[in-house]
Amino acid sequence: MTGYYFHNTDIRSTRAHMSQILQTAENITVQVTLELVMPKYNKVIDFETIKRTNNLTKEPKTTFLKNFGIQSSSIFAMILFNIPATLFLCTKKIKKEVDFVYVRSNLFLPLAFVARLLFVPIFYEIHRKPIGLGEQIRENIMCPLVSGMIVISRYLAKHYRSYKKKILVAHDGVSLERFGQHVEKNEARKQIGLDMHKSFVLYAGTVRKLKGIDYLIEAAIMLPKVDFLLVGPIEHGYENQTYNSNIKFLGKKEQKDLPILLHAADILVIPHPKGEYSQSPMKLFEYMASRRPIVASRLPSISEVLNDKNAVLVEPENGEALARGIERVLSDANHSQALVEKAYNDVKNYTWENRGIAIAEFMKKTIITK
Repeated sequence: MTGYYFHNTDIRSTRAHMSQILQTAENITVQVTLELVMPKYNKVIDFETIKRTNNLTKEPKTTFLKNFGIQSSSIFAMILFNIPATLFLCTKKIKKEVDFVYVRSNLFLPLAFVARLLFVPIFYEIHRKPIGLGEQIRENIMCPLVSGMIVISRYLAKHYRSYKKKILVAHDGVSLERFGQHVEKNEARKQIGLDMHKSFVLYAGTVRKLKGIDYLIEAAIMLPKVDFLLVGPIEHGYENQTYNSNIKFLGKKEQKDLPILLHAADILVIPHPKGEYSQSPMKLFEYMASRRPIVASRLPSISEVLNDKNAVLVEPENGEALARGIERVLSDANHSQALVEKAYNDVKNYTWENRGIAIAEFMKKTIITK
């Protein structure tokens, strides 16, 4: 079986979603042939750096298509990319070199239409419910066209069952080789120059309101003796403001630098609010693999993986509850260690390898029985 994974992201991106795409594609290819099809942005692509940054075992098999001279990824670029993508698909169909199409965005609706007309099965990976009227309309048109859906939580699966399509729940994964290496906290702090005697709470991800950062800041104000480290790109609105001295914005870090930062913390936090945006983040699994206690919002998708035996779950959108959860971890070392051990054992089920195999088997079975 041969398939093509279409996406508009610049392959050189160091954002988490690009790493997720590359890891998923690499591990699907253990079972079937899968080639990435992406825009060519006329810039130098260093595959050795891409491999190292994303912990890949081999160079991703990729075809780059010209996209009308556009030099950067955007919604407009994504829509236009349907044209070269569709021509590419038609060529592969004529040559009998395609068995399925894989996409991760309903902006590929025109491509999905053509694939359906060509009787090429379409598999659609979904990470959240649609937000906004435009997304909802596209989703309602897209979903009936597909042969199968891959969703990242049972919570999402409930929503998409109404389309009466085959669904696979495949949570995101983690590289145990990268994040699961056992590094003592003090050794990690020595490597990056953190105080050995302070308590550090770390958040890794985009610093933005939709990720619950306001509640994290509230918790930090309530815990002045604890330092809060926020690692990730900073959204406009959080820059050039005055914060308590225990709140430190470290800015964007490369994926390769993230494991040592996680190992240096006393506590890792996921303060996500209610709503459909980023309900099941990749950092959840990276945290679990890092052998550090986790304090997270008790949200439906997160609670499918984290529970009261492997993390401290708190009421979402409540800075005081988040602060109490952090205090609980800091005050009870034995309980915290038990949570850490359980989380690490649990995350062994959520590797990229397991995810890729499950998706490949799902696609093969769906195509055979179609």
